Amino acid sequence: MFRQLILLRPAATIAALIVCITGVALGFWQIQRMEQKLKLASEVAKKETSQPLYANAKQWTVDEALHHRMIAKGTYLADKTIWLENRPHPMGRDPKTGITVGFYVMTPMLLSGSKKILWVNRGWVPRDGLDREKLPLLVTPEALIEVEGVVFEHPARVMSVGNEDLKAEKRKIQQNLSIANQEAYLGIAHLPFILRELSDSKDGMSRDWAPLTTGVEKHQGYAFQWFSLATLAFVFWLVSGVLRKKT
Repeated sequence: MFRQLILLRPAATIAALIVCITGVALGFWQIQRMEQKLKLASEVAKKETSQPLYANAKQWTVDEALHHRMIAKGTYLADKTIWLENRPHPMGRDPKTGITVGFYVMTPMLLSGSKKILWVNRGWVPRDGLDREKLPLLVTPEALIEVEGVVFEHPARVMSVGNEDLKAEKRKIQQNLSIANQEAYLGIAHLPFILRELSDSKDGMSRDWAPLTTGVEKHQGYAFQWFSLATLAFVFWLVSGVLRKKT
């Protein structure tokens, strides 16, 4: 029967086959993305329980430090702070203001002893709803401080709009942070990663970072949709072919 259905309707068969293959492929891709996210979360959880690294100790590489807890000692270069725009609140919505989108506050720290820069993601702050260029007031320590956090290769990135590279390192509000551009602009050696702060500083910034498993349910839902599409395409091709054959 299948042979007859295929031979009688080659165009419909090819169309159904394309939809089925695409749906199955995208379904498995979503499952792969989910597994990658779960693996990353497990890796980070394991490294977070290990002994923290000390940023001032050496010139750490990304491979050595990635996802480890790290302690950094130094002084903030407050006037070089960068505000990364269009960043969602770590837990989806600010419980105080109800605002969902704001800034990540990125401040370079001049490490004590090593004289290198480490960029610190100090947390999230809401954006002014009336004046998009107005920046919130920050409490930034001026003295030597110690900050603990988790190492990431870069802050979560957003899609760039326009020519972001054109003197981007000189702007206070930016879309993404380029460590290489900032190193050239400041003229000081940088560690090749950022530190996402976990310290309980009373500075008004939100650091209730969402777990890395956030979004797993989304991938599961997308996978179900793609597999369902493939199944429906096959069922439609089969039923419509049988009905046509009977008539």
